[in-house]
Amino acid sequence: MITSAHFTVLSEPGGSTPNDDRAGGQFGHETGHAWVIDGATGVAPEAYIPGADSDAAWLAGQLDRYFTSLPMSAAPVRVPMRRIVGRIRDDYFLAVAGRDVPDFAIPSAAALYCGWERCAHKLILRLSGLGDCIALLRDGEGQIHIVGDVSPGSGDAEKLAGFDAFHGATDAASQAALGDFLKQQRRQMNRPGGYWVFSISPEAAGYLREHTFVLIPPVDIMLMTDGFSRLIDHFEAYTPESLLRAADHKGVEYLYRELRELEAGDIDRRKAPRVKVEDDASVVFFQIAPGRTGRR
Repeated sequence: MITSAHFTVLSEPGGSTPNDDRAGGQFGHETGHAWVIDGATGVAPEAYIPGADSDAAWLAGQLDRYFTSLPMSAAPVRVPMRRIVGRIRDDYFLAVAGRDVPDFAIPSAAALYCGWERCAHKLILRLSGLGDCIALLRDGEGQIHIVGDVSPGSGDAEKLAGFDAFHGATDAASQAALGDFLKQQRRQMNRPGGYWVFSISPEAAGYLREHTFVLIPPVDIMLMTDGFSRLIDHFEAYTPESLLRAADHKGVEYLYRELRELEAGDIDRRKAPRVKVEDDASVVFFQIAPGRTGRR
């Protein structure tokens, strides 16, 4: 039997816009699963799905709902993920009811899914994802494992560095230049030579990045959207190791408040260039121990 000392889920919007993120999971006696989803902020002047907070929020909500049906184990999920995206594609076409949606306005999302199961005295974890969500793991021997890029200025920073709006400019010309670039980028999603994300293209499941770990418990796991991992790669307030330690001793709510304080202290985005002053931020943090809960 395995137990969890913590299982904390947090998902909060950035600023006054809808929360395009989702996070969730479930813990069983021998198995479990968890996930984070980061809906890509829309670049179209309007939403196309009636009744949705945003098209990105709608997609994130659909993924969140379907992820609950995925197996609570370390089994591969490439095939069921393809089925899920196929269902979402059907749901999407029904929702937009034949409206002419430009290609850059089709919603998309990054997501990272983690399933685990006990095998004798070890823990098997499989992480599967598309996009820039991050996972940090610390095993019973203290070794840190990282899925994703948390280096300073990671993500799209290199592509966006030449735009004044990325560095805080708010004039119409700067905003329009960045907006045009982002639209062009969205046109490349789920196409050969572009990039692969969760959207309405089932074939994207064939490009899932999968990582399997066999670890000795106790194991600490943190799944994050890029809005939360700003603590490492934008503000450099933590390393992966120190962030896991802080989550253990102070809690993710404390870290979330610290994130918002850092963002508020850099309103002009000079210290940490970024598209939005605040971004949606989601995290799942849990600790898996064998038998009774306990810490090393």
